[in-house]
Parts: sequence; structure tokens; C-alpha cells
Amino acid sequence: MQDRASFTAETVALVRALETHRGAGRRLFVDPFAEPFTRGRLRFLARWSRLAVVGPMAAWVYDRFAGRGPRPSAVARTRFIDDEVTDRAGSVDQLVLLGAGFDTRAHRLPALRELTVFEVDHPATQVRKTAVVAGEGLDARGVVYVAVDFEHDDLRRELVAAGFDPSRPAMFVWEGVTNYLSGDAVDATLATVRGLAAPGSALVFTYVHAGVLDGSETFPEAARWVHNVQQAGEPWTFGLRPAEVTEFLEARGFTLVTDVSTRDADGGRFAALGRRDAGSELYHVAVAEAA
Repeated sequence: MQDRASFTAETVALVRALETHRGAGRRLFVDPFAEPFTRGRLRFLARWSRLAVVGPMAAWVYDRFAGRGPRPSAVARTRFIDDEVTDRAGSVDQLVLLGAGFDTRAHRLPALRELTVFEVDHPATQVRKTAVVAGEGLDARGVVYVAVDFEHDDLRRELVAAGFDPSRPAMFVWEGVTNYLSGDAVDATLATVRGLAAPGSALVFTYVHAGVLDGSETFPEAARWVHNVQQAGEPWTFGLRPAEVTEFLEARGFTLVTDVSTRDADGGRFAALGRRDAGSELYHVAVAEAA
């Protein structure tokens, strides 16, 4: 990832495009800006999914290659985080997207229009992000791009230099990132967020079950998923055990509010829409508040 935009960020953009192109009343969210962040075969699938009759087959083809866990897990976590951010937007002044990738919440969620949104990511991914935003003519007013390598750069210094105000409450979203970092980088980032978090601040983050990494837990979709991210050059390197998350966060100055697997993060919406999609129990999304 050091000299190119993240491929996994592009696959998440594809998943959001596939979800968006489902018929009204069959989707969990709409992200009209996701497709432009895809390229090559991924763009082909995104465009295929627009077709009236055979469009739904694009998601089936994606699952044939990626396995049954990644796509519905990404859909479920996206909707969960959308709701969490929207619900808390009225009580914070700033939103920080840590490892923003090709996130378009700043452009598609009405609740964020009055907030300053800081998008933090690796420089290589951010170059492509800003190029697409400019090329699509998206309104980036209120969006501040902060180039940071989580393994090496000083996150606090870069955020404050970009205009982040530690005296004002903020929402921090750390989606699809921790599993690609070292334990030291995770600790350093959490320490920085805790130091920046004024009263009323909250953190939403995702993680993978640590048992997947050491082989102590078995999930049907795990082997293929782990293999695919390794083949993409972005292997999983960090995880947590759900039973230990409360203690892990408390030791770092946070109080756990909720922790759900992506199998449950859809809140029953897949079933209510008559869909057989199901997220994975190995992938989690958690909400915490500054203690």
C-alpha cells in the first residue's frame, strides 16, 4: 500500500455501488458516488449491476470470487455506521474518518453538511480519492484531507495542523482499517484519538476476530477471505477477541457502548427485504465513547 491506492478500498467502493444499483426497496443504502472509484474489472461489475434484468447477477459473480462473507459484511457495516454517524451528528462538531479510503459520507449524508469532515488516509490512496472527487465535480466544501501513514506519521500533529479542534466534540470513524495495522499502530492511534477526544466524543471502529489470525477459531468464510486479502497484498495483521474488547478499550481510556458482528449489524434489514444475504461473525463493528 505504500506506493499505490488501496485495492481493498476499491473493492469496498464496488460493494457500495452494487448495493446502490439494487432496486428501490431492496437496498440498505444509496451511495451514488461509489462507482467512479472503481476501475478495470471492478468497474465492469459496477456497470453490469446497473442493467435492469441481469444486474443482480453482478453481486453473485462478486461472491463467487470473494466468497460469501465480504460483500454482505461491508454492506451491513456501512449501514450500521451510516446510522451511528447520523444519530450522533447533532451532538458533535467534527467528523474524523481514519483511513477514509473511498468513503463518500461527507457527500451523501445530509446530517454531515454542518460538520467539518477530516478525511485521514495514506497519501497514495488520498491522491486517487481527491482526483476522483475533483473529476466528478463533487462538492468538497467542509472536507479537509489529511495525508497520514498510520505506521509512521504523527496523527495528532497532522490533524491539529489541518484545523481539528481538540476542545470540540468529535466523531471518529475507523472503518476497515485496524486489521491491516500492527498492534503498536493500533495502540498509538487509539492513544491519539483519546487525547483529541473532548467530552461528548465517540469512536466507531471495525475489527476482525483475532482467532482468525492465529487459527484458534473457525469460521466457514475465513480461509478464503484471508487468502484473498493476502493475494491482494493487504494481509490481515491485527485482531481482537470480542470477549476482551471491553477490557481492551477501558485500558485505553474508552467505554464500550456496543459491539456487534456484521452478521447482526444489519439489524434484520436483509431478512425484512426478503434477501438471503448475511454478514460474517468474524467481522465486528464497535462503538465506544471517551471515558
